[in-house]
Amino acid sequence: MNEGLHRRNGFTLVELLVVISIIAIIAGLVVPVLLQGRGKAWEVQCLNNLKQIYPAAAAYSDTKYEFPRDKSGDPPLAHDSLNILLKSRHGKNLEPKLFKCPAGGGSLAEEDEDGKFQLDEDTNDYAWCTVKRRAVGKAKVLGCDKYYDEYSEEHSGHELILNVLHTDSAVLPWEVDDPDLENKMDEDSGLPIGLGR
Repeated sequence: MNEGLHRRNGFTLVELLVVISIIAIIAGLVVPVLLQGRGKAWEVQCLNNLKQIYPAAAAYSDTKYEFPRDKSGDPPLAHDSLNILLKSRHGKNLEPKLFKCPAGGGSLAEEDEDGKFQLDEDTNDYAWCTVKRRAVGKAKVLGCDKYYDEYSEEHSGHELILNVLHTDSAVLPWEVDDPDLENKMDEDSGLPIGLGR
């Protein structure tokens, strides 16, 4: 048996550092792609939320001749108007998750023992308009997800994009930085003109 040859167990420090460096390089390439994909998925989910709220609101408007709106304030708060929809027979089957944008800052509304819930400022990531159902001419803006100027690391989805719901049921993404939107946007709220909070 040759004593010059010996069996080595484990890795040397240099080998470990090389492996860690390779993993870091791979992570640096993959993580941005995954985050971009997550942001796109959030945008799609937000669009789907609005598309699921719309049929209930449209059915409500067919009965009441206007979309659900709270008439106690001027302008009405979005969550108060949407609570009217939730209390109606048209919106009673809507789920709390539909009112939380995955890229927004809101929290999920909790259901009570009867399976009902009520929205407030912290549990509604959407803005809501008072426009009437039978809008004359072009479709008008009905609702959209709220635009946050500064997203935290946890909520960094579709910033600079507003998903906007129109009275003809079309949901379209608006780029906030698009100069053509200047006349459609409220400077103070960062939302399309006419929408509540």
